[in-house]
Amino acid sequence: MGGEILNAALLSFGLIFVGWGLGALLLKIQGTEGIS
Repeated sequence: MGGEILNAALLSFGLIFVGWGLGALLLKIQGTEGIS
């Protein structure tokens, strides 16, 4: 049961980290293109 909780925590953290990374990348791309 502990393993399932740990697995769910890692999965949610991974999704948040990936979403933050994609958001930062998109902002950087828009900044270089001067769209903002």
